[in-house]
Amino acid sequence: MSSGLSRRRGGAKKVSDNGDDDETSLENGVSNLSFNNSTNNESIRNPDSKIGYDPRDDPNLNNEDKYGTKPFLTLLEEVLLLGLKDKEGYLSFWNDNISYALRGLIIIELALRNKIRMVNDPARKRFELPDRLIEVVDSTMTGETLLDEALKLMKNDDENLSVLNWIDLLSGETWNLMKINYQLKQVRERLAKGLVDKGVLKTERKNFLLFDMATHPINDPLPKKKINARVLNMLTSRNVILDYDEKYFPSTLEWKYLRTVILVCGCSAANVLENVLVDVNFDLRDQAFVRAEELLNNFSDFPFTDKASTVGFGLNLNSEIDKEVDAHQGFEMNLEVVASVISIFSKMDAII
Repeated sequence: MSSGLSRRRGGAKKVSDNGDDDETSLENGVSNLSFNNSTNNESIRNPDSKIGYDPRDDPNLNNEDKYGTKPFLTLLEEVLLLGLKDKEGYLSFWNDNISYALRGLIIIELALRNKIRMVNDPARKRFELPDRLIEVVDSTMTGETLLDEALKLMKNDDENLSVLNWIDLLSGETWNLMKINYQLKQVRERLAKGLVDKGVLKTERKNFLLFDMATHPINDPLPKKKINARVLNMLTSRNVILDYDEKYFPSTLEWKYLRTVILVCGCSAANVLENVLVDVNFDLRDQAFVRAEELLNNFSDFPFTDKASTVGFGLNLNSEIDKEVDAHQGFEMNLEVVASVISIFSKMDAII
């Protein structure tokens, strides 16, 4: 029996030098074991008495925490879902933007969950938003694999890097050989598998000429329909009125309006917005694209720009966003991170 195993079983000592078992040590070991069992039983009876636990075992982790209700689907998953073909289960082969946009949405998700924020240095205002440095303020796990992987990289890095630097590193767009391993691999496939685990997608294998490929067609159409409706409401309605859902988009969710704005900006940057507008008439479709550009421009700086829409949509949006900002005093550094990513999204054509 190894010494480590002996300790776990009650701390019984090893055999004495003369080859006989030490009876006293054995009794002490049994006594220690009984004490440990009674302590464990007391911990079970008293939920406030915790010895140690994995936060992922907490049933409330994916629902509510001190920053409010967590979304069932992350912004990354929502954008990916809108980009997927319903029956075929894969993204367009010609979409070069979505990978970079997904990395930007990782940064936004971490900021909204108060895991990272801008370094609060007055000298930061000399730099453009994307070039300002960000820092980790809470390294506890989120329960989302990609978010936790990115957060761990940021936490373990020796220096604070800018928003643009982190998106480039997570995308593998860097000449720094010391940080080439920061690239997140197979992000789209891992997101799709996560949606399979959540019951939104399913996995099938399809033959493409000389090889088989795993595809992920829609399993539950309801989440995608609701996401489509939110985007259309944001882009084509005179007043934005969000439709809540207890599971997919609860009314207790933090940053409901801002999340919807970010969703539209992420869809535009990832070149999947036209998938949402495919059934809209020609004139309204053009107005929706104009409105998307307005949102990209209005939310690419912080404080957010309060400009009226030229197409007459979303007249109540600025007031709703102001309410959310006012309800989160001290969150300004996090919102600077959000604005910096949207600023990058607004210049995607020049970056990619």
